[in-house]
Amino acid sequence: MLIIFLIASTGFEYLQVDPVAGRACMGYAMAADGYSVNYNPAGLSISSVPFYSASYLGYIAGTHFGYLGYETNQVGVGVKYFYSGSIKKTDALGNEYGTFSTNFIDLSVGKGFFINEIALGASVKLVYENIDSLFSLGAGVDVGAMYFFTDHNIQCGLALKNLGTTVKPFIDQKETLPYEIDLGVAKTSSKGWFGVDLVKPALINFGIRFGGEYIVNQFFTIKASYSTLLSSMRTGNGIDVLTGLNMGFSISKNSIRISYIYAPYFDLGGGHRVSLSIGG
Repeated sequence: MLIIFLIASTGFEYLQVDPVAGRACMGYAMAADGYSVNYNPAGLSISSVPFYSASYLGYIAGTHFGYLGYETNQVGVGVKYFYSGSIKKTDALGNEYGTFSTNFIDLSVGKGFFINEIALGASVKLVYENIDSLFSLGAGVDVGAMYFFTDHNIQCGLALKNLGTTVKPFIDQKETLPYEIDLGVAKTSSKGWFGVDLVKPALINFGIRFGGEYIVNQFFTIKASYSTLLSSMRTGNGIDVLTGLNMGFSISKNSIRISYIYAPYFDLGGGHRVSLSIGG
């Protein structure tokens, strides 16, 4: 089965873009913050109170991503979308004749549970893609596991994401979902957390994300991370080695938290992520 995923044509690439600001664009060992369906469904195993979340990412070339999530009592639902904006139509000679857009959306429903001291979780997802007058449907699963070293405030997580394929192709060629393997470790404290994720996406080599957040006071938190996965977006600009940096903050009041993350892409622009979560 793994060989099939490795050699088959891969589509639905938008699934690998993370629109959430709440975890500083990483954190597969984190849980109980309303974003477990997006990252690691095993985190749903310790979800006991309702969490509502909404995220938006203004991305390069005027494209847009978003995420809506809800989780409670070890169950979660997540919806992710992508919108390309208006794109010019051209013929083989470059003549323009109108516009079109691209829209992707996926729905995930997950469940977490414990077996002894190991947290496990799984979610099923349905994916819809629309490009002009064509559309495609896909289906897949995410599975995950977590372990908590409570004496040392250390959390470990493993997630296998986007294991699936096309149900209805655009024309006749079926594509697989872009699988991703994520292994994360995080150290938590009363002042925040720091973590490291080892990531293997379908389309590029292994990468590392590291970062976390520091709680300044009960209202304000600073957060940052760095990902080596975005090295392909460098354009030769002298400072674009910083591509992969994510930096921002959160403002909290009672059960409401607003997070913002900026990611510089230099010659390609930048990414602005905003997340709102209610619960906890």
